[in-house]
Amino acid sequence: MLVLTNCLTDIVDEGCLKLSNSLIKRIKEKDSSVSILTYERDHQLSDEHFKTNKLLFNFNLIRRLRKNKERVLYVPFSSNTLPTALRIFVLSLFAKGKVDTLLSMRGEYGFAAKMLMKMSKSRIIVFSRESYDMYRSFLAEKKLVYLKAGVDSKRFCPVSCEQKLRLKEKYGFDKDTRVVLHVGHLNSGRNVQKLLDVDQKYHRVLVSSTLTKNEQDKKLKEALQNGNVRIIESYIKNIEEIYQLSDVYLFPTQTLGSCIDIPLSCMEAAACSVPVVATTYGELSQVIDCDGFYRIRSFEKDAINKLIDTAINEKKDPRNTALLYDWDNAVELILQETA
Repeated sequence: MLVLTNCLTDIVDEGCLKLSNSLIKRIKEKDSSVSILTYERDHQLSDEHFKTNKLLFNFNLIRRLRKNKERVLYVPFSSNTLPTALRIFVLSLFAKGKVDTLLSMRGEYGFAAKMLMKMSKSRIIVFSRESYDMYRSFLAEKKLVYLKAGVDSKRFCPVSCEQKLRLKEKYGFDKDTRVVLHVGHLNSGRNVQKLLDVDQKYHRVLVSSTLTKNEQDKKLKEALQNGNVRIIESYIKNIEEIYQLSDVYLFPTQTLGSCIDIPLSCMEAAACSVPVVATTYGELSQVIDCDGFYRIRSFEKDAINKLIDTAINEKKDPRNTALLYDWDNAVELILQETA
């Protein structure tokens, strides 16, 4: 199998890149015969790197794709645009073998994009039931794969009460104060301003993606800081420790396109046995009523705080649900699907 991607990077704290990197690296570990072809971003894992135009046109790449009937797994960074649909179509013309395309984010496609995807021979791999249903409205079922993926349950795991307190101390938190966490982009589309409505009896924490600093909403950042929300902007290699020290995870995002289909941060928090208070964004609609997941029905300040209090006090464990989205299961399915 060939993996074609522009997503490989060593600093991974953004949803699409995190999902893509985790999947590609695990596929390579599981099957060393897989060849990784990169364009735009080069990487040490790359077996071959190509300079292409916006249509993925490169004579050497075309020769490589047509060399034999190896299946191609295409993993693009941008996943819900007309240019992506065009690249999927062009790739399916070049590739001699079968093509699968991994699309991590649902979007609104126009007529032209839909036609290009229908005419391509590529199957589409999606990460939420909502996306599957959306693509099913214009693609044949045989051209779709619904993949449950997104969490390393060995890395993201529960810790003892004693270790939680030690981690709070390590990162400068009062050990006797509960922590409400959100991890993601610092922009209003994520609805992170709702952290300001969380009762100040809690530590309110936003870990912002370092890769999207240029997209930060400066007024929102100032408002959060003035409201005593702690913003962590530096890259945290051991990000699992931030989840493990937290007492509840808040995911208030609603706007389509503000996050990938499977909010990885929610699953990582859940894998650490941290209760998740969330909307029904993307794949969360499939898990929101499971133990340890709490549905946001109202954004009124009192309702949010009552829900957070309930999530903390009930001590229901969401980890078993998160395990359904473990990477090991997803990689096995991908390799089976591409056999």
